[in-house]
Amino acid sequence: MRVPWVPREGIEREAHKVISEYGKMVGRNVAPPIPVEHIIEGFLGLRLCFEDLEEKFGQKGILGVLILDEGRVVINTQLAESGTEGRYCFTCSHEVGHWILHRHLIKKAAKRSGDQSAIICRLSDARKSHEWQADYFAACLLMPRKHVFEAFKTVCGERPLVLENENSKLGGTWVAVDPCVSNWHYIAQLVCNAGGFDNVSKEAMAIRMLELGLIVNTTEAKIGWGV
Repeated sequence: MRVPWVPREGIEREAHKVISEYGKMVGRNVAPPIPVEHIIEGFLGLRLCFEDLEEKFGQKGILGVLILDEGRVVINTQLAESGTEGRYCFTCSHEVGHWILHRHLIKKAAKRSGDQSAIICRLSDARKSHEWQADYFAACLLMPRKHVFEAFKTVCGERPLVLENENSKLGGTWVAVDPCVSNWHYIAQLVCNAGGFDNVSKEAMAIRMLELGLIVNTTEAKIGWGV
């Protein structure tokens, strides 16, 4: 599916709008952990369902499906049952992103083709524009900028954390003393804990902090996801 270019700021505004409008509905300020399941069902009026999508479609790597005609968000049962709450909630938020950003485009495409109004989210499509937009929306929804900055300040102080070494020269994991690339997961977990991001993975938080400029990696080593 081809989608128009949308700046990061525009996507972030849409995510903030969802949180703000949801807060008005429930009568309180909404802070992490963002209740994405209730946003799907209680705010957007969609049904959250679970199916073995890989068996249904005969393909590997299918995380979720948004079916507009039926008003359903369908999550792969393997993802929901794997115990990885962060990945599950991110996928739910990703589908919310498609609903907010792309549902009018999905409907138009379905009308032209005569197919069902639905979008299948595959791992292999992650680099496609519409999937990137939904991913960025999910990050902004689950990890609002304000709350990430506040949590980071609690853990690391006012200034960005500069990773100057790949591995700790001290041979330990004292983040504040010797920040390094190999300690990324400790940094991310501390920020998650400080900000109440209970339904966010360390991987997602690390990516969000890099994108916000809170972590600056000056080395050639990549932050990996093997931990």
